[in-house]
Amino acid sequence: RFAWTYPIVFSPHDPNTLYVGGNRIMKSTDEGHSWAPISPDLTRADPSTLQITGGPINRDGAGAEVYATVFAFAESPHQPGVFWAGSDDGLVHISKDNGETWEDITPAELPEWSMISMLELSPHDPATCYLAAARYKLDDYAPYLYKTNDYGRTWTAINNGIRAEDFTRVIRCDPARQSLLYAGTETGVYISFDDGARWQRFQLNLPVTPIHDLLVKNGDLIAATHGRSFWILDDLTRLHQLSGDLDNQSALLLRPRDTQRLLESIDARRLVDQPGKTYQSSTGVMAAYTHTVTPEHAVERQFLDSGENLPRGLLISYYLSPEPESKITLSVSDADGNPLREFTSLDDAERQKQKEKPDRSILYLTANAGWNRFVWDLRLPTSPAINGADPQFERMPGPTVTTGAYQMTLQADGEEHRQSFNLIKDASSSAAEDDSRKQFELLLAIYQLYSDATEKLNSMRRQRSQLKSLAERLAGNEQHGAIVDQATALGDRILEIEMGIFIPDLREGWAGRLNHGTDPLRRLSALPSVVGLGEFPPTEQSYAVYDKLAGQIRGRMDEFDALCRSEIADLNRLLVDKDIALIG
Repeated sequence: RFAWTYPIVFSPHDPNTLYVGGNRIMKSTDEGHSWAPISPDLTRADPSTLQITGGPINRDGAGAEVYATVFAFAESPHQPGVFWAGSDDGLVHISKDNGETWEDITPAELPEWSMISMLELSPHDPATCYLAAARYKLDDYAPYLYKTNDYGRTWTAINNGIRAEDFTRVIRCDPARQSLLYAGTETGVYISFDDGARWQRFQLNLPVTPIHDLLVKNGDLIAATHGRSFWILDDLTRLHQLSGDLDNQSALLLRPRDTQRLLESIDARRLVDQPGKTYQSSTGVMAAYTHTVTPEHAVERQFLDSGENLPRGLLISYYLSPEPESKITLSVSDADGNPLREFTSLDDAERQKQKEKPDRSILYLTANAGWNRFVWDLRLPTSPAINGADPQFERMPGPTVTTGAYQMTLQADGEEHRQSFNLIKDASSSAAEDDSRKQFELLLAIYQLYSDATEKLNSMRRQRSQLKSLAERLAGNEQHGAIVDQATALGDRILEIEMGIFIPDLREGWAGRLNHGTDPLRRLSALPSVVGLGEFPPTEQSYAVYDKLAGQIRGRMDEFDALCRSEIADLNRLLVDKDIALIG
């Protein structure tokens, strides 16, 4: 007899061994070409249950009505040939000799005819098994969870905390933290930190829906619902770090799990959030979403008809109790302590300023009482803005840091909380670590050159403005005619040097658009999209383009520095003699 859904299990010790559960356990070692029974009938096989309404079982298509079958089966991950089996009519058996003999270990307190929905073998202890049973078909909606620590000789009920009529379908162990359990019921998920002694609701944003299965994989908890699709709770390492004394801590910074260094996709770079609905394309499917921007400038997207991916970057979780009296700071450094990024929260004045004139290039921390989450995109800071240019077009995002070990420090109300974390290679990448390092080094060189040039341009623009103002103030004064002429000439000379790096758009309202791609700095700004396109070392052409542009840009910067040391210095000495404000 086989039920509509019956267990199909690969051996954890031999991928060529496959088991299925009917009323007996069957084994195949040739991919299903042949099968051999390794158990007797492990059900009650009561004659009154071996037929469907109106007559005997129709084996041609009534699998949904077949009863008295093995519904749950598992082989011990610790010991080959140790099998556990549970039937849909309330029996539990174990075999410790590869199926030669079987022992009935049904919990004495479990009511008869219960459906053994799930058997979960502990990854930490070979003698421990957890059992989830259900009796809703018998109008009994109580939860039935049990555990044994002695191969089923004794069982303990572990239902405390689960609602009286919220019947259970599945129980799972966390492989990374002993005594951490998850249970799926008819309405949602529960969690226990003490091996089932006490359960608490773990619904979060999960809809109220039957949970038919749970799986812990790669540090995430996956929930299979009946009618509401798959849901994933990312990063269980946060739960692994929790303890019972959380209420006694003013702040807690959790260690992030090892995070893959994922490059931003081309599609994501092209994505521009629009008012109302925006559509994101993925493998030919259009996903609609709306978005909001928090006061801290984090973009929160609400997908309307599809799942939401894990945010790209490092997920940082921290707890504050109570809300800090002053701003908090989170700093990130490399393994040697060299600072990379620093983020702060907003005070009231800054929040109002950002509301009036937001700078979306800067992310801020939340500092709410309770749990907070911050996502660092793994990039170094965005380059400085060019004065008078459109910051949307004239700022370069910092490069994505490379793989390795890092540190971070949270400062809150005078206390420091430190954690380390690791960035690891993209699991789908075949690039060598040295290739990634070379890529990062060139991207960093481009970024530093762009930032240096931006600061130098701002100095040029400031001095041009001062020279223009000086000439206008002294215009018409015959005593200072030479100063006016010198200031005008120097302003024109600085503009000529500036245009050798970055051609300003002199038409109001067209900043950053008319001359895009026509000067060395804008051409340099396009180079990271080529160098960082994938997981490979830079091409020889990329190095050549960088060297050419760097030579042009640094040559102009040196020319400006020389001008400052000579003619502008001479003008300043003259202004000192005349008691006139200096240029600088």
